[in-house]
Formats: sequence, structure tokens, C-alpha cells
Amino acid sequence: MDDLDDLLDDDLAGGEDASAGETGGAETAEPSAGSAADAGRVGVSGRWFSAKAFALALVAVGVGVFVGGLIPLIGGTIGTAGGVFLAAFLLGLVLSTRRYVETGIAGAAAGAASAVTSVLGVGFLPIGIDYLSQWGLPLVAVGGGAGLALALIGHYFGRDLRAGLTEDIE
Repeated sequence: MDDLDDLLDDDLAGGEDASAGETGGAETAEPSAGSAADAGRVGVSGRWFSAKAFALALVAVGVGVFVGGLIPLIGGTIGTAGGVFLAAFLLGLVLSTRRYVETGIAGAAAGAASAVTSVLGVGFLPIGIDYLSQWGLPLVAVGGGAGLALALIGHYFGRDLRAGLTEDIE
């Protein structure tokens, strides 16, 4: 079991030998708090999850949902879904790195919030609250799932177009 832990530690450390610091050498395997090796994980500008990219994705998807809801005749559910897709597409087109996690979470949050507000906005408020008390969790799950799927597909297509635009023609 210790071998498995050492392998996982090696993978998380970026392939460096985690036991190198235990042999009595002068160098240590643990990176300092502000080093470049530590910046590759989770944090403000991490490789797996970036708070800056999440904030950007959340703002872009929020603006996309708002603008999509303003479109006459197709606003509402279709407009907000189109806004999530378009915002994620533009993020994939503009950003140079893959940010599927951040965009997906922002899309899921927008989809869930849109599902809840659409129920509360229909009819009389006590009826909407009663409906949410009965069907709220499945409604949030379906809205969040749809927002997640639209955001991931939009981000993928945006990255695909970016790769096609930036690739050299032979």
C-alpha cells in the first residue's frame, strides 16, 4: 500500500521522486508555497482549477444567460440555453488553455438557477414555491445537467474552432 501512495505522490508532484528529500540530500522534494511547481494544481491560476478562469466563465455565462433571455420570441428557456452555449463557445475560442471544469461548473450553476427562477416567475408565487418544495431537487438536477452539457459542448466547439484557426496550412 505504501508503494501505491508513493506512486500517487510522484504523479501529483509532476513526476519528481518524492523520496529524494528523505535520502539526506541538500534539496527538498516539497516545493515552497510560492514556487512554480505548486502553481500547477488548484488555486488562483491553477492547472486543474483556476479561480480566475471560473470567475471569468461565471461572468460570461451570466451575461450570456441575460442576453439570451432578452431575445424576443425565443427568450426564456431556449434563449438562456443558447446564451450558455454561446458564452461557453466564446470562452473556448478566446482562452488559450482548456478550461472545461470552470466552464462546466458555471454552465451547471446557470442552468440550475435558470430552472428555479423560471418556476418562480410563472403564476402566483405561493404556487411556485409549493411546486419547488415538491419538485425542486429534480428540477435543479435537470437544469444543472442541461447547463453543464451545453457549456461543455460549447467550450469544446470553441476550442475546436480556435485550433482550426491557429493551425498552419500546409
